[in-house]
Amino acid sequence: MRVATWNMKQAVAPKRPLDDLWRWAGDEIDADVMVLTEARVPKSGPPPGWTAVWRSGGIGPRRTWGTVVAAHGVDLVEVSSVQIGRSAVRLDFTWPGVVVVADVVHRGERWATVVGLYGLTVDGENNSCGHGRFSSKRLLRELAPLFESDRSDRIVVAGDLNLWPAEVPPIVGELGLIDLIESTSSDRAPLPGCSGCVLGAECGHLWTHKNGNSPNAAVQQIDFIFATSSMRDELTTVYGGVQHFADAWDVSDHAPVVAEFDMPAS
Repeated sequence: MRVATWNMKQAVAPKRPLDDLWRWAGDEIDADVMVLTEARVPKSGPPPGWTAVWRSGGIGPRRTWGTVVAAHGVDLVEVSSVQIGRSAVRLDFTWPGVVVVADVVHRGERWATVVGLYGLTVDGENNSCGHGRFSSKRLLRELAPLFESDRSDRIVVAGDLNLWPAEVPPIVGELGLIDLIESTSSDRAPLPGCSGCVLGAECGHLWTHKNGNSPNAAVQQIDFIFATSSMRDELTTVYGGVQHFADAWDVSDHAPVVAEFDMPAS
């Protein structure tokens, strides 16, 4: 099972028409499940062969884009509430358009629950702050009921958090999530000039965001895939960034991250 995350750059000055971006995602990323951030679904709906879960209208009137979880070859079932003991608990988020929770169903059985998340660059007063440190932390805390529910064993969280690796909030570990890029860092060479990184020679991060068109643009990984330990046990490989998707900057200011998992024997 291949799970990917990619920012489609639909918030400001898209580089390509929306249909072209969906085509590129299908042809180049070629994932079974994709978390698309700063994304829109075509007015006619997901392209043929795709199914998707998203919030119509995006974040709101000024931000008609949001997070989309899309898939082909597997089914998606939106999760809006979870069962904790005898109680049904609704999942409520401060910014609903940037979080999507969906069960991935393969051959009639839930494979995992995938959370698509975007770290909106606003503070607690909804003022622009240029980073996702506040919103990412809040949204992850608002996901806590999911991790207390009967779905807690098999969860993948992916998206653009708009923060550097060293800024990932402690709530990630408190929820039992593992950073799949960092946990496979020994598989890759260190990323020269990696911003907000404290791992040194053990870095292994992926360049997923080009901040501007200057040849001296900051080397940044701000897109992540996290998973619970049972999912980490089934992980086979992680790749992405412009290191793998060489033409990514031609279609967006972000490059995808992909995690591949073993499937249970049929």
